[in-house]
Amino acid sequence: MDNSTGERTPLIIAAEINMITCQTKKILLASAIEIGRHLQEAKDLVKHGEWGKWLAESVSYSQKTAERLIKLYKEYGPKLLASQDMDVSAQIRNRLRI
Repeated sequence: MDNSTGERTPLIIAAEINMITCQTKKILLASAIEIGRHLQEAKDLVKHGEWGKWLAESVSYSQKTAERLIKLYKEYGPKLLASQDMDVSAQIRNRLRI
């Protein structure tokens, strides 16, 4: 199969799938960090002792999930903004697995 004629091959399709997968991971990571930023902002504004209630009623996140997202934001947000290095993305993915 000669690709110069525009023929699609399983190899080309696989490359496209892998590219989309990589892009999706980057979007998910950036979104998780941004959610963490927003959660931290809300936590700073919610009255003491009402954080868990606010989470349950407003965003349907458990306190544990919210704290993980905030931790991602605090630890990796500035790094990701300063550098789009894949090593930073790998660190974030590893942190999400914890």
